[in-house]
Amino acid sequence: MGLCGALMAWLGQSGTVWATSRRSPDVPPDKPPSSGNFPKALSQALRGQPWQASEGIRFEVPQLAENGAIVPIAVESLLPNTRRILVFAEKNPGPLLADFHFEPGADARVSLRVKLNETGSVLAVSESEGHYYGMQTAVRVMVGGCG
Repeated sequence: MGLCGALMAWLGQSGTVWATSRRSPDVPPDKPPSSGNFPKALSQALRGQPWQASEGIRFEVPQLAENGAIVPIAVESLLPNTRRILVFAEKNPGPLLADFHFEPGADARVSLRVKLNETGSVLAVSESEGHYYGMQTAVRVMVGGCG
């Protein structure tokens, strides 16, 4: 088991949080949810449900990314019973960047670095009590990270 696997196992045993960036079980393994079409990938990941803006999402992402290959993002959901946090990049060939799943009672917080292909919107969505809430921010990329 690698370092990431050991860390995930330890986090799962501590009862604090269990998160993974895996494909949703509703999506067939031969067709990834991030097909390059942002509206389609968003609809597929949210199972056709809409999302609404919420102040219960703390979303930190730079408005100007000098290097699109390493853009830091932090998302925290203050909403009760958060089950998932998803991160999307509108202009990436694969718009779904991450899909984190949480155990009941866990603090829904993630921090990651992503690649952004070009200037566009970055969206963080939280699933709480069967509804989707999010926050969207425009990020200007000076040097692309996916090309």
